[in-house]
Amino acid sequence: MKKTITWLFCAALAISCHRVAMPALNKEITNTSGQQILVGRCSPQLLLGPNYKDWYTSSYNNYTPDSALVRQLKPLLKGKGIQIFLGTWCGDSRREVPRMLKIFSQAGFDSTRFSLVFVDNSPEHYKQSPQHEEQGKDIRRVPTFIVYDKAKEIGRIVESPILSLEKDLLAILTGAPYTPNYAKK
Repeated sequence: MKKTITWLFCAALAISCHRVAMPALNKEITNTSGQQILVGRCSPQLLLGPNYKDWYTSSYNNYTPDSALVRQLKPLLKGKGIQIFLGTWCGDSRREVPRMLKIFSQAGFDSTRFSLVFVDNSPEHYKQSPQHEEQGKDIRRVPTFIVYDKAKEIGRIVESPILSLEKDLLAILTGAPYTPNYAKK
């Protein structure tokens, strides 16, 4: 009996510790301004929810990607990973992220190869996610699109593109000279 209780205690402790380590997925909170926002790693499907659908679908539907550039991007995106840091409270994120997702869709980019990490805008957690995926990644402005090849960062687009999302992404993927906005000088 004593072994059973000890085993159950250890199992419960392991499960609770495991839960602490699990990323916050699909989490919606009310920020300090009383606005509903997403935080943590969330599915793009949540952007079709009632608090986000209007701005998301408007930006997505009103953007026409450059089809010639999308054709060039398609083979270059294969095997790459992209991590997108954004805020549902941020005007730049509301404009650029739906556009980038439309580019991904038209390029046939595998949706398992990119992730959305939503950050908070409250003073005590500004530009932080609950699991702190932003740590060590110099996330100062959102959106930030970080492009990876084999887990190594090869470039990023910060806040807004220099030329266009398609042209900036193409420069990053081809290794052409590219300096994002707000790069350290």
